[in-house]
Amino acid sequence: MENSRDSILGAPIYRFYYPQDKVEQVKKEIFKLQWVKNPQNWMWSDSDHGKNLHDLPQFAELFEWFHLCLDEIKNDLGLTCDSLKVVSSWANLNEKGQSFHDHIHPNAFMSSNYYVCGGEGSHTVWHMVNPYFENNILPLDPDFGEVEIKHYEPTEPGKFIVFPPHIYHYSTPNLNKKKRITIAANIFPEGQVSYGGVSRFNVTV
Repeated sequence: MENSRDSILGAPIYRFYYPQDKVEQVKKEIFKLQWVKNPQNWMWSDSDHGKNLHDLPQFAELFEWFHLCLDEIKNDLGLTCDSLKVVSSWANLNEKGQSFHDHIHPNAFMSSNYYVCGGEGSHTVWHMVNPYFENNILPLDPDFGEVEIKHYEPTEPGKFIVFPPHIYHYSTPNLNKKKRITIAANIFPEGQVSYGGVSRFNVTV
C-alpha cells in the first residue's frame, strides 16, 4: 500500500493513495448523490439527517480500504485500542470559485479527507498561530503579515489524508472548471483502550 508519513505544522499526518483503477468508480457514485447548498459551497444532502457515507453499500469498498489504512496508523502510533473506526462521514463539493470555511472537527480522535476529484490549483490549508507570536508581544513590521504558519495540501484525486482534528483548516477557492469533491471522515478508537495497569476502558462506536 502506497503511503507516507509527514507533518502538518509539526503534527504527524498520513497520506495513502487509493488504487487508480478504483478512483473513477468512487467518483461516479459520488456524482449520483443529492447536494444541498452551503453558504460557500455544496454538501451531501443527507449529512444533516444523521446519515453517513460509510453506511452506503456503494462506498463499502472504499471505507474498507480506509480502515486498512487506519490499521497502519494505529500500529505506527503505538495505540493500544483494538482498532480505529470511522464514526461519521460526509462529502463536500466546490464549484468553480467556491471554497470551504475555516473549521475544526470536534468529537473526533482523528480526522481525514479523501480527494474524490478536482483540478490543480486548489488546496486544503491547515494553519496555526506562529508560536513566537502567540502572546501580546508582536515585534513585527506591521506589513510583515506572517503571524500564522500554514501547510498547503494540493488536491489529488485518490489521496486519503489523516490528520489531527483540532488544527484549523479550510479550502482555497476552486480555480478550475472541474468540480472539487472531498469525502471527510472522523475517526475514534474502538475496543479496549489502555495506558498500562488499571488505566483502561472499553469503547463501542
